[in-house]
Amino acid sequence: MKRTMKRILTAVLILTMVVAAVPVQAGIPQYFPTKKTLTVYPAKTSKNYFFQRTYMGAFDKKSDKVTSVSSSNSSVAEAYAIYSELYAVPKKVGKTVITAKSGKTTRKCNLTVKKYVNPIASVKVGNSTIAGKKFDTEAYRVVSYSRFANKKAKITFNLKKGWSFVDGVSYLQKNWMKSEDVKNGAVIPIRGGSGFVVITNVVNDKTGQQEAVMLLFK
Repeated sequence: MKRTMKRILTAVLILTMVVAAVPVQAGIPQYFPTKKTLTVYPAKTSKNYFFQRTYMGAFDKKSDKVTSVSSSNSSVAEAYAIYSELYAVPKKVGKTVITAKSGKTTRKCNLTVKKYVNPIASVKVGNSTIAGKKFDTEAYRVVSYSRFANKKAKITFNLKKGWSFVDGVSYLQKNWMKSEDVKNGAVIPIRGGSGFVVITNVVNDKTGQQEAVMLLFK
């Protein structure tokens, strides 16, 4: 019985994380905005499901379920809801309006989609430094898992001027068996096998463009 329950809980966790795609810091209420700017990523990056959709926020703090969601220009971005939480799937550069309804209440978000812009000045993993230019073409870098396996490493994302963290940093072990939100510059235990992920959300202070940047340990 305990083994069956563990499998059920693991399956639920996997489903939740996959649809959310980009982790959101726990404990901070986020509600559906009236305006938001997201990113459409380069080909290789966009194939990774972490970058295929973005959490837009809950409909509001009272709503139990969103009854309908639509995009005025689905070629730019599509949207969907899971109960009261909304997600957007950017497809190409452009603008669209996401409309969500719950009961008699309607909310709209003016959504702008822009091309990926490298927000990274450098990333420090233990004693190793990844140059910012390595993120010029893709929003992630592959790091040797065997080099850091079963060790603890301080990981620090250094952002270019004009960029800020949306929240902290999240790490996820292989098969989603453990995930945690930590501060940028935290010491992270790298274990659980190849496929370990460290990811953070950042935002452009001027344009409001939101992006995710990831380290993939393989």
